[in-house]
Amino acid sequence: MKASDILGKLYDEESMMSIEKSVADGFVVLLGGGQANGDVSLAFLALTQGNVLDACFGVVNPTRRDDTPAYRAARDGKFLLDECATTDEFQRTAVEAYFEAFQVVSDYRSKMSKLNCITRCFREKKIRKKAQKKLVAAFTDLGRAIGESR
Repeated sequence: MKASDILGKLYDEESMMSIEKSVADGFVVLLGGGQANGDVSLAFLALTQGNVLDACFGVVNPTRRDDTPAYRAARDGKFLLDECATTDEFQRTAVEAYFEAFQVVSDYRSKMSKLNCITRCFREKKIRKKAQKKLVAAFTDLGRAIGESR
């Protein structure tokens, strides 16, 4: 499996970039809480059993189990993470990847909110491209870990 294929199973770029800052900040708190004391099992469960990946794929209403492409992608991503979670180190890598990704989204949304209609025309594309590169970087180690475990 190629690295780009693996990354495509971990998040949808457009969906991630459209997450509101307050939601991204909430996920940062959720995923960062367990890292302070060294236990990431609860944060990892939020990835595989909760709605974190649902947001990463743009699932609008995670309580409805409609068979949409976004829901199937989120379900497949959860299954992939769960399947590869044979060590605590993998779980930590997964939690850190999503933690960093939501920080990127929060930072992106913060920068975008500071633009006015004139500066938006000149800076939006540059800010977005930079955030997209940071998202890929956030998931690189996790993608590598998945590739090695398969």
